[in-house]
Amino acid sequence: MIHATEAKQLSRAASSLLFTGLDFEKVLARGEDIDLQHRSPLAKSLLYHLRNLSPDAIDAQFDGVRAATFAHARRQRAFARPVDVALDIHEWLYYGSAATPHVCKINPDRGTNLAYAFVTLCIVDPAVRFTLAWDSIEADDSRTLRESIRRVITTARQFVQINRVYCDRGFYRVALVKTLADLGVEFVVRAPKTVGVKRALDAHDEATFVTDYEMVRKNPPTGRMSVTLVVVPHRSRDDDSFCLVTNCDVSVEFAEPLAEAYRRRWGIETSYRKIGEFLPRTSATTFAVRLFEFLFAVALYNLWILVCLCLVEQRVLTDRPAVSTALFRLFVLSLPEG
Repeated sequence: MIHATEAKQLSRAASSLLFTGLDFEKVLARGEDIDLQHRSPLAKSLLYHLRNLSPDAIDAQFDGVRAATFAHARRQRAFARPVDVALDIHEWLYYGSAATPHVCKINPDRGTNLAYAFVTLCIVDPAVRFTLAWDSIEADDSRTLRESIRRVITTARQFVQINRVYCDRGFYRVALVKTLADLGVEFVVRAPKTVGVKRALDAHDEATFVTDYEMVRKNPPTGRMSVTLVVVPHRSRDDDSFCLVTNCDVSVEFAEPLAEAYRRRWGIETSYRKIGEFLPRTSATTFAVRLFEFLFAVALYNLWILVCLCLVEQRVLTDRPAVSTALFRLFVLSLPEG
């Protein structure tokens, strides 16, 4: 087990990358009796001044925190080789009015169909599961997602060399896979059982096969995209298939390994759960506040990954993080309620 004193010292050292990267003196009103040395700005004052910040100003500060964090991760050789990444949409559920600015409509979940939504790009390797890039969205239409995908991949390439991008069924759209192809990345996307996919399944007797396939959008704007359809038996359901589309050069022998590699992207759900552990409970409706709190949580999550990376060789239990998120939060800060 990791010695608590060492973990505490490393956690607090890592947190300095965050607190020195955020200019609280610009966020808070001048003349207030706030001890910045102990990182204890008054919650009400912080929220008041966050409401007056522009999203661009908030993004810029957290861009600096990310750069500092990844510089330290690079010293640990976290990005020494190309990385597999996963694209997904992080939904921070919202229970207010649908007219609230920047709120996105989603599928009903836990009593609401609204959320603040963020496209994120995360490394899928469990040892270095950093969140590389993020972009807020107000809708999940293809045009919005195309631009968001371009931004997050362009940002991520400043820090890592991308090997392959994995996406869930929400990204199974002609426009989106074309965008990924245009960006010059290899992609693997989970394919739903569309009419075309079912037709391909019916045309093959084999449980595992690889075939040329064309994705088609019939509604305006129409479109077509040539891809490779990879089908393997479903791991948990008999007489069912697990289907992927990709622009990778895949043989039948590589079909199952590709499916296993894709399944590792499900670890992104663990990442989202861990980020959620750093999110404060808040009723704030101002987007600047929500954006700051989300990016603050992502920054803390990345710092937690960095600390675990630094302590990885000292672990006794190799299937668990070197430091739990609860212990890391205890060492670093207590998040205020907004």
